[in-house]
Formats: sequence, C-alpha cells, structure tokens
Amino acid sequence: MSQSTKLEFHIGKIGGMVPLLTMVGLMLLLTFNGVGGPKAAWAPGFIAIILGMFLVKSKRDYFQSILDGIADKTGVVVITAWIFAAVLGSLMKAGGLVDGILWFGMSTGIQGSMFLIIVFMSTAIFAMGTGSSNGANLALAPILFPAGVYLGADPAFVALALLSGAVFGDNIAPISDTTIVGCTTQGADFGATVRQRMPLSLTAGAIALVALVFFGQGDGLVEAATQSGDSARPESLLMLLSVAAVVFFALKGRHLLEALSYGILVAAVVGLGIGAFAISDLFTVPSQRGVSNGIIEDAIAGVTGAVVFVILILGVIKIFMNSGIMDDILKFITERVSNSTRSTELLMFYSTSVSSLLVSSNAPSQLLVGPTLVKPLGEKNNITPERRANLMSASVCSIFYMMPWCLAVMVWYSAIETSAISSGLAVPSASISFMAPYPWALLGVMMFSIITGWKRYGKQAQPQAQVQPA
Repeated sequence: MSQSTKLEFHIGKIGGMVPLLTMVGLMLLLTFNGVGGPKAAWAPGFIAIILGMFLVKSKRDYFQSILDGIADKTGVVVITAWIFAAVLGSLMKAGGLVDGILWFGMSTGIQGSMFLIIVFMSTAIFAMGTGSSNGANLALAPILFPAGVYLGADPAFVALALLSGAVFGDNIAPISDTTIVGCTTQGADFGATVRQRMPLSLTAGAIALVALVFFGQGDGLVEAATQSGDSARPESLLMLLSVAAVVFFALKGRHLLEALSYGILVAAVVGLGIGAFAISDLFTVPSQRGVSNGIIEDAIAGVTGAVVFVILILGVIKIFMNSGIMDDILKFITERVSNSTRSTELLMFYSTSVSSLLVSSNAPSQLLVGPTLVKPLGEKNNITPERRANLMSASVCSIFYMMPWCLAVMVWYSAIETSAISSGLAVPSASISFMAPYPWALLGVMMFSIITGWKRYGKQAQPQAQVQPA
C-alpha cells in the first residue's frame, strides 16, 4: 500500500481526528495532574489506536498507515539522535562535568538566576551548531539541569532555559531543518533569509533572557552543591571538549549523528584520561543477567520511554494525515483568504502553527503547508520568499514549543525527567512548557512585526540568487 492511501471512516473524514484528539486529550489530562511525560503517553496512544480501529472501514489499510507513520524518516532521525545524544550526555556526566560546572559557578559567583544565562547560551550554541534543538536538550540537560538547580536557580526555570536556548539556537541556525525546509519550499535565498530573521530572533532572545534572570531565582545554593563544589576537580571542565567537537564537526557540514559520534569519542577519551571512569565502566560483561553492562547501556535504557512515545505519536499522526481531512482544511483556508498583506501573513503564521500542532512536528508541517498554502498565497500578495520562510520558521519555533504533546517538547521533557531522577531532584511538571520564555517572546515579536510591518522587507531588498528545490 502507498503511504498516500486514503482511509475511509464510518463517520466521515472527521473519524481521522478521533485517535489524535483522544491521545492529546488524555496526555493533557495526565499533564495537568502532574504526571505527564513520554512514558505516561503510552497508554493514551495505545487507547487512541484501538479506538480508531472501530471507526475505520478498512482495518488492513488502517494498521498499514500506522506502520508507514512509524517508518517515517522524521521519527527514525529523532530516535537515532536521541540514542546518540543520550550516550554523549551520560559520558559527560560520568566524567564529572556537573561537579566541574559547580566549581566554576561557586568560584566565579555566577549562581542563581544569573547561571541561567549560561544555560541558555550553551544550549543555543549547541543547537545552532548542530541545527537540532533535540540534540541540544538531550546532550546538555543531564549536565546543566542539576548544575543549575544546585547553584540556586529555580528548577522549572532551569528546564525552561534549556528549552528556550535550544529553540533560539535552532531558530537562527542556517543548517536547521526548519530553515532548510522553509527556504526550499518558498524558493528563498538562505543567506538573506537568515539575515532578515536575525533582528526578530535576537529581540526575542533578549526578552527571554531578561525573563529568565528576573523570574528564575530559586531558594539559594543546594547543600549538595557546596559538597560537590569542594570536591570537584577543575579538570572535569575538559569534558566540554566533547561539546566543542560536536559543534565543530556540525559546522563543517558533517551529519548530526557523525558529529555526535565524534563528541562521544572525545568524551570517552577525556573521561579516561582524567581518570573519571575506566574502560570497564563503559562496557563489561555483567556478573548475571539483568545487571547493566555499563554507561552506554544505561544511557540508551534511559530514553526507551521516549522512543515508544515517538512510535505511538507517529502512528496516530499518520492516521490523521491519511484521512484526508488536512487537505480539506487547507482548501477551506485558501478559499477564504483576504488580500491584505497583514491578514495574509497572519494566516500563514497561524496555519503553519496549527499544522505543526496537528502533526506534532515542525519541519514536516512546513512541507505540508509550504507548497500548498504559504507559497501560492505569498506570491498572490507579493510577499517575498524570504519573509514567507521566516514566518513559517518563527511559527514552528513559537507556539509549537509550548505544547507538551509535541514531539520536540517531549524530547526536552524526557531529558529533564531523566536528569532529575538520576540526580535525586524533584521532576518539574510537563505543563511548564506553557511558560517557555523564548517561544512566547518570539510569538510577541512576530505579531508586532506582522501588525506594524517592522522588518518586513520588500522585493527590492532581496538578492537575485535563490535556492532551487532539490
């Protein structure tokens, strides 16, 4: 069966929304009761799939759609990057990097909410270098979350600083998939698109940083910080070389998994070199079945809950996509569009947002609405390709990152949850994503830009060279 096979439901196309709404609704119910997270989404996803089976006419096509969704390239990339980044984060933590950062914070006095600037900038640099907010959170949360809490920052705002920094870095990264897809679908020039985006993104970033520093102060140094800081060795900071390796190779154009692999190798060599762990800590033959064989196994085991969530959500989303209801939504919007620039830009922004929420992923949502809605409307109303690409990118980097059921938010929360549990810290609620400073700031900046025309560039300001779709 082709992946484009349409599903027919006994109650019409609306039946394609039932599994998705069921899963999201049950996840939000758990989230608002403080028990959300990737593992908590297993039962909602399973219940949603079984429920949909009774509504569809062809059970064979229904379950084949689920398998097609699970096999989607987006999910495969996320799951694989998840595993590699988890191993990198575990090696850095085993190398004593948390204690090294505590030593640095206590030696320099950069503590409390001021430390959130380091958290924000670190994840931003990592995400900008790799083009992946997921990779930044998975690799750095095991280190920066406990360090920030120990140094006196509010746990919820440490988590939000990680999320905001990662989104900011992804938003301004020329190699981000959201930038690449946005430019490609609109025929926009990459350089001009990123240059025109910078004033908007940097303004939102500055607002987010102010909010983090102002609201992020906790109750002071945790006792464990003093004990760890006193015993920490400054050479543990050499583990940061692994982060530098990932960013360096990513900027050289290497595949994300290759860059993460080099980071893992550097982390292993440095950790062994400073005596933080032995080769037997990485891998050994356990004394009995069921006992861990080392750091690598523990790291991969820590993300299995999130991997199962990805499998379930991709299957449910494919049911929705194959129902054909998304095509009807896009047609409805196109037929009712206004001709004014302002209303067209608002429609582009929020249509992309809604699409990203429905498919729980940002780049695929751009692939969906970019050629079918954004490009024809933009050309009709003389909105430049670069502006259209930036509207789409800002859309999937704002509202999308506030919703706890979206894939990238689940990646972030899984990393926070795992880090908190392994460090003996309280796990923040998944609902804190609704307060993420950078997504809110970017939403506000973009609304101001759309309504007032600030940084809306005309065609005369655009370079002649444009990127052609591959």
